[in-house]
Amino acid sequence: MNATISRSLTAAGCLAVLLTTACRPAAPEAPMTSIPTVTEAQWQAAAARRVIFAHQSVGRDLLDGLRSLDGGSRLAIAETRAPGPGPGLFHFPVGRNGDPFGKVGDFAAAVDAAAPVDIALVKLCYVDLPAAIDPLAVARAYGDTLDALAARHPTTTFVAVTMPLTTVQEGRRAFVKKLLGRAPTGLAENARRQAFNDVLRSRSRPDRPLFDLAAVEAAGRTARHHGREIQYLDPALTSDGAHLNDEGARRAAAALVAFLAGLEVAPATP
Repeated sequence: MNATISRSLTAAGCLAVLLTTACRPAAPEAPMTSIPTVTEAQWQAAAARRVIFAHQSVGRDLLDGLRSLDGGSRLAIAETRAPGPGPGLFHFPVGRNGDPFGKVGDFAAAVDAAAPVDIALVKLCYVDLPAAIDPLAVARAYGDTLDALAARHPTTTFVAVTMPLTTVQEGRRAFVKKLLGRAPTGLAENARRQAFNDVLRSRSRPDRPLFDLAAVEAAGRTARHHGREIQYLDPALTSDGAHLNDEGARRAAAALVAFLAGLEVAPATP
């Protein structure tokens, strides 16, 4: 039997097994562990700082998680590009989805125009790396912009944020795609996001800390793609394969509070 026929029969056999098991119930997801506890000391440390957070939709999910965890009793959260006096988390929608370079430029302009803050973060979106855009070029522009801003605003700590992820297709269709040598939906896209994220991780240093949102979203989940382990969004943490559900939002929020509380920054600006 020649190799071509053998491979065809093997694929046909796998498909037959797939079809005969298609109606079996899927294995249940492993139960999620509890949301990390935020201590009162961490809440107070985070609430004492002046923070600018530029974002889009997943950022709104994260803010919903903060409000849910906090109950509105500690953090002062306000949507504005012009932070007022005193501590708070001042956030605003940045740029336009699909244009990462424009978002980075919009963030820089907002920071330059604002009163001094203790911490500034800009989060890109999972839709910001269409196929025509080089993720490494975006990562370089992002990192270089934070470096330039830090030089202009030496009392502000600029924090890099990894790009959020999406889920990866599972089940029958994903299995058939693998048989045909094609990547399940979401895998190649997350590989591009990881290329961006890995540059940010490599550039992280004490004066350029990193909030690794992608790692929080993945919760340890990876899939093999072209010889690499690629992070993807844990399906238990999303409402639609991309945005965070209540569980995911609260997990990301708890991680952010702990992160902000742990940063070494100058005292809050009066």
